[in-house]
Amino acid sequence: MLTEKLPLWAKLLGYFFGAGLIFIGGRFLLLPEQAELGFGLIYAQPNESFHYIKGVRDLTSGLFFTVFTIAGWRKPLAALFLIGSLTPVGDMIIVLTSPSTVLSAAWIHGLTALAAWIGGYFLLRQKG
Repeated sequence: MLTEKLPLWAKLLGYFFGAGLIFIGGRFLLLPEQAELGFGLIYAQPNESFHYIKGVRDLTSGLFFTVFTIAGWRKPLAALFLIGSLTPVGDMIIVLTSPSTVLSAAWIHGLTALAAWIGGYFLLRQKG
């Protein structure tokens, strides 16, 4: 796979998503109850399994964004933005439809999906 010079906006967006997801994933692994409220759920359960699953998911996704950005893989990064946008859309639907939620947290999931769609669109639209 050939690497390309990514435009500055794509590098910033890729690193922002990567760092953000690594932070969120680490937070779910280290401070699960606080991360749960930030996500928008109030989820009483006997253990932290949900938190750890989400933490590993976000940490892995963040590493993909970071590595694809470092490597300059424009089309794979665009695909990651577009396909990865399904995660915040699903997260937003979960927050909006769950009985015990922090509804004010739902906006961040929608905004994340929108930013991913815009980033993916412009990366694919770019010639080269």
